[in-house]
Amino acid sequence: MYDKVKLWIDKVAMAGTTPQQIAMLLDEAKEQTDLTTGEVKTFGCLDGLKVSVFVGGVSVVGSLPKYLHGNNIYPLDRHSTGEALNKMQDALHLYLDGAQVTGLEFGTTFMMQHPVEMYLDKLGDVSKLVRCPLTASTLYYRHKGKHKPKELCFYDKGAEERQKGLILPKGFNEANLLRYEIRYNGKLPRQIGCPKVEASTLITPEFYRLMVDKYQGFYYSIAKLNQIKTNVMAEIKTVKDALDVFVARLISQSSQSQISGFMDELKEAQVFADRKNYTRLKNKIQDISTKASVTVTDELIKELDDEIKNVGAYV
Repeated sequence: MYDKVKLWIDKVAMAGTTPQQIAMLLDEAKEQTDLTTGEVKTFGCLDGLKVSVFVGGVSVVGSLPKYLHGNNIYPLDRHSTGEALNKMQDALHLYLDGAQVTGLEFGTTFMMQHPVEMYLDKLGDVSKLVRCPLTASTLYYRHKGKHKPKELCFYDKGAEERQKGLILPKGFNEANLLRYEIRYNGKLPRQIGCPKVEASTLITPEFYRLMVDKYQGFYYSIAKLNQIKTNVMAEIKTVKDALDVFVARLISQSSQSQISGFMDELKEAQVFADRKNYTRLKNKIQDISTKASVTVTDELIKELDDEIKNVGAYV
């Protein structure tokens, strides 16, 4: 389930190979000279990978599945990741096992029964990240600050490919392709919880299992909109029960954007002196919308839940 990676190969791993020799292997290579230090840097491409050659090492950025297969509709498992790294190693004449992974995208594409935006509208908030709908079919979860060490990304993969003018593989043209991926940007050992993350780490069973667990865990931590039970009237015994059913019904008929918009309005108007009340209200809405006596798991969410669950079945 690996896609885009960022690798740093230091000069120790370049032993026996000069920056000039690597630069000669690149397409569309261009040199850039730092007028202050005099350091010469070379930038170019290698079968779609972006390669930057410095005196102190080499940076490689790009999609491993695109590099290996020509498209990234489906990313690579740890075995095919090994194939991509071996191909890259042979092409660059560099030893990559100890290359530091400084950025990593991990995820896959699901073929769904309905349009992608219908599923995204059922995904609510998650702890410590901000829900950021960019379009009806693109939803990110990001950290609040400028630095974004991690992003959860849900989007319409088919629409993205068509917008870029790319041809989808046979059988995918009319499919509803929902992509869910986690983008790790820097400080991977701390974020993922391992001593180091090198190119050779990516293909170990333990690390791959860890990545799948985190991938599933982040998804399941997202609040979801549920459906109202068909026999919900049988659950009503008190006035409070009736109010819960009524409110839950209104919530189920709303979109996550409407709920988030209402919370933003409250904050903009500075309705509560104690900011903790915004969190309390959000939690109350979540409690009612998922109350077991009133709601059941939405069919769209159940379909997506099953897809996420199946990701770990053959790790």
